[in-house]
Amino acid sequence: MSSPTPRYAYEARQRFLDGLLFWEGRVNRRDLIDTFRVSQPQAALDLKAYLAALPPGQVIYDTRQRRYEAASTFEPLFGPPALESWLERSRQAGLAVEVLPTLDRPLDVGLMARLYRAIRDRKTVHVAYQTMRRATAEDRSITPTAFVSDGQRWHVRAYCHLREDFRDFVLSRIAMAPNQAQSGSAAVDLPVDTDWCSWVTITLAPAAHLEENQKRAVCWDYGIDGELSVTVRRALEFYAMRRWGLDRPESRLSVVGRTESAPNPKDQA
Repeated sequence: MSSPTPRYAYEARQRFLDGLLFWEGRVNRRDLIDTFRVSQPQAALDLKAYLAALPPGQVIYDTRQRRYEAASTFEPLFGPPALESWLERSRQAGLAVEVLPTLDRPLDVGLMARLYRAIRDRKTVHVAYQTMRRATAEDRSITPTAFVSDGQRWHVRAYCHLREDFRDFVLSRIAMAPNQAQSGSAAVDLPVDTDWCSWVTITLAPAAHLEENQKRAVCWDYGIDGELSVTVRRALEFYAMRRWGLDRPESRLSVVGRTESAPNPKDQA
C-alpha cells in the first residue's frame, strides 16, 4: 500500500487547479497528471475534491471537450494566484512573455544570517562599511535592529555607535570584521528609533501638470478613485518617494497631502 499523500502536495495540486481555472479558464484531469505525475484515480479524486469545495455555478462541464470551464462568476478559492508561476508556465507553452532583467545587488546570505542573529540577540557587531564618499571602507560598530528592502536592494537598519544615530546600511557594502567573535558583543541600551516608530500617510493624486485625459489614464493605472493614500514608516519615506518617482518633476503622481503619527515605542520593542 502506498503511503498517504503529504498534505502540502495535496494543497499544491488544489492551488494548481484554482490557478488554472483563473488563468486558462479550463481544467481537466490530464492537467494534473502531466504536471504532477499522479495516477488517473488520484487526479480524479483531486479534481472531485476541488470542485466540491467550489460554490455552485462556478464551473461548467463541457461534454464535448471533456473539461471543466470557469463560469463568468468564477472566483478562485485561494484568492488571485501568483503571477510568476502562470508566466513561467505560459512561457514554456510558447506564449511571448519578456521581463526586463533587474540589476540586483549581490546578497550575502551568510552575512544576513549573522546580522539576523545580532538583531535577535540584541548584539553589537563590528563591520567595515564602504560609503560612496570615502576612498576606503570605514570601521563601524553597529547594533542592527531591522532589515529593509527598497525594492532594489537590502539594507540593515542599525544604531551606529560612531555617528551615535540610527542609519541604514546597504548589505552589499558591509564586511564583517574578521577578528570578531561569532556572537558579537553585548549591546548597550539603545535610544528609541523615532523615525522607525513613526508612520507617515502620503496622499497621492495625478500630477497637476497633466491633461485631463492623462489624469484619467493615471487613475486607471493606479486604481485611483479621487486620491490614493499610502502609509509607510517615516524612516522609509525617502525610499518610497524615490522608488515611486515622486522626487522627479516629470512624475505622473503628486503628493497632495501628508500626515504623521506620533512615535510608538512598542514598534521597536
